[in-house]
Amino acid sequence: MRRSPSLSGVRAVGAAKLSAVDLATAEVRRSIVAGDLPPGQPFSVNDLAARLGVSHIPVREALRRLEAEGLVELQPARSAVVTRLDITDLRSVYRLRCQLEPPLAARSAGMRERPDIEELHRLHAAAFSPAGDPEVQWASHGAFHRALVEPAASAWDLRFLEQLWAASARYTRLVFDPASADHDDQSHRADVHRLLLDQDGDRVEAFLRAHLMENLATIEASLLRRS
Repeated sequence: MRRSPSLSGVRAVGAAKLSAVDLATAEVRRSIVAGDLPPGQPFSVNDLAARLGVSHIPVREALRRLEAEGLVELQPARSAVVTRLDITDLRSVYRLRCQLEPPLAARSAGMRERPDIEELHRLHAAAFSPAGDPEVQWASHGAFHRALVEPAASAWDLRFLEQLWAASARYTRLVFDPASADHDDQSHRADVHRLLLDQDGDRVEAFLRAHLMENLATIEASLLRRS
């Protein structure tokens, strides 16, 4: 087994006043998406628990949840490994997103009330603020996509989409990091997402499907360059 990563980017959660399992799940997911836990490199569950500031029991449960999301693989001897980036996996995730998100966004467009529309505009501004904190931008971007579909989405729709969003985030974070994107790229992404604010359902559906397919093509090209 290769040496466990330093885990220096993983933040302690033991002092927070929420479920240790929920907090550990959120922090490990964030660390995977941010690249602090690199794909393919094994790490010790005990070392991770110590870094998080909790016992190994909630960490094991958190890793089981993340294994169900396709983000980690549990290994023998209290170890785990972050799932490697894979084009076939990427295509599957985006195929499912394209089946679920655009139709839900189309139906949601006709169901929004003024507070919903105002919230979408607020999230768009926060996601693409030129001087924004990258972590706030990512959180706002995720909330924006959820808000696009939420009015028409069932609880089951959202359960499936949460897993797909988590699975795709580790790819999009590698390619669309606002901290390293140039002005033209950021402006283009802001313009693409602004189209999704349209209140005509047919246009929203077409715009969102085109956006997802453009992302897929861009990420595929990036993965091929890395290989």
